Amino acid sequence: MRLWAHRGSGKGELENTLKGFEIALNSGFDAIEFDVMLTCDGMPMIHHDWVMGRCARSIDPAMAATDSLTRFDSLRARDLRHYAVQGEPIPSLSQTIEFCLKHGMQANVELKATNPRNAIALGRAVRAAVEAFPLDQQEHMRSNWVFSSFYHASLLPLQGFDLALLYEQLPDNWVLHADALGATAIHLHWSGAEPTALRRIHTTGRVVRVYTVNDAEQAKTLQALGVKGIFTDRMTL
Repeated sequence: MRLWAHRGSGKGELENTLKGFEIALNSGFDAIEFDVMLTCDGMPMIHHDWVMGRCARSIDPAMAATDSLTRFDSLRARDLRHYAVQGEPIPSLSQTIEFCLKHGMQANVELKATNPRNAIALGRAVRAAVEAFPLDQQEHMRSNWVFSSFYHASLLPLQGFDLALLYEQLPDNWVLHADALGATAIHLHWSGAEPTALRRIHTTGRVVRVYTVNDAEQAKTLQALGVKGIFTDRMTL
């Protein structure tokens, strides 16, 4: 069972930063999960929250009080230089791809659309970022990386890649969505990863990965149930 470092080094101080990814690498992880969102000028950047302030805060203390009112998708890529995650810059998708390729890390790229209008645009931007790399590196990502989303429309431009549908609980119509997109995996919240749901997925030949598992005994139980990967905030599990 593969362990994926959730948001690079877990939720918290350095999530979704190159420094956080380095922490995961130095902790023995060979696979990381990170979140991609679009700025208002269409740049795919690594960030989780719809609004600023929890993890990425203004470097100007006078602006910090209004961070929670600033939507990520209202900012241009160049505006992000005014924000930091514990002193670390918000990386672009291209910078993160370069880091992973340099260190031989696998990646789960979670696409986080902020509204139905930018869902397809996000998928297209992610594909464009991947296709900006040399063909051999593109093939490596196509064969070894996973692209996932709760917003399934975001995955439409990425058909032909390894796709995973994200759910908290497995819905009744999940297989229709998976078949339509050609998704090879389902990612479930740990609370929804009960034996019946796992059997339903496994009977279709699809892989199951579970988020966010921070307990070693729970991880062993999931492995015994055939789960192929877990996403964890803990750098030692």
